[in-house]
Amino acid sequence: MSLKKEGTKLINSLNKGNFYAECPCCGESVALKDTGLFYLDDFSSEAEELYNEKICELKDRRKELRERRRKISKTSKVGAKAVNIGKILERLAPCMATFPFNRNDCRSLFDPIDYVIFEGLAKEGKVKKIIFTDIKTGRAGLGRKQKEIQTLVDNKQVVWDTYQRE
Repeated sequence: MSLKKEGTKLINSLNKGNFYAECPCCGESVALKDTGLFYLDDFSSEAEELYNEKICELKDRRKELRERRRKISKTSKVGAKAVNIGKILERLAPCMATFPFNRNDCRSLFDPIDYVIFEGLAKEGKVKKIIFTDIKTGRAGLGRKQKEIQTLVDNKQVVWDTYQRE
């Protein structure tokens, strides 16, 4: 006898007999003939309906995941463009009319901060103040290293040092 025939025969016996199982959720006894048993893909009508329902759910889920992947790719490209535009604007900022410092006082670093500004140097030939600044666009915030530098400056942990070669 083939496995399928044996399996079908066993399922039929269980469905016709007086066999019970304990529900793993509630602990109550359930008659196996009321559970809709079937062998492999030889579905009962209820199982066939549930199976088709699950197949449709899987198709919908796959479609949703494809759409999410597409959006992630698009978002990544937009994010990369925004970063690149930000880097360009960092370099152009001193030339903009709204830039609050004299561009001739600015010295560019760009990493980890954008500029060190020697306020007063160009006009008066005398530095009144040294300003560490970073240019941001949109909702961008300071990065970890920039926050650390800001904290050091705020805590007056800035030191002058002269390196002299002999």
